[in-house]
Amino acid sequence: MNKIISLALGGVITITVVGLAACGDRAQLETCNILEIEDAEFEVDLGDVDVERGEVEMVCGDDIVDVTWGQFRQKLRINPGQYKNNIEQFKRMVSCVKDERDRSQEIFCQRPGSSDKFVALKFSYDD
Repeated sequence: MNKIISLALGGVITITVVGLAACGDRAQLETCNILEIEDAEFEVDLGDVDVERGEVEMVCGDDIVDVTWGQFRQKLRINPGQYKNNIEQFKRMVSCVKDERDRSQEIFCQRPGSSDKFVALKFSYDD
């Protein structure tokens, strides 16, 4: 009888430990807030030309990130340039989240109110 109780207790402990470990690895999603739709920029310094594509700047948790217009056009079929003068409308068109535990440089966005699933968009950290 003691062996059965020991086996049952061992099984319960194993299941509990595995369950807690799995919960600890769960995604911690942070909602991203769109701050600005930035035009493409060209900076010229002595002997150096820096070209930046149009970007959407947003804050996701503690990070400020930039996503190129091309990512939105390719993956969500939305052109951020059309909303430069109406950022509030763009915010209604797109919602994004970032997994704070994931170290890949991707956020997940969707068009609210549609049957679209979240799609991964690559970002760079704001400089």
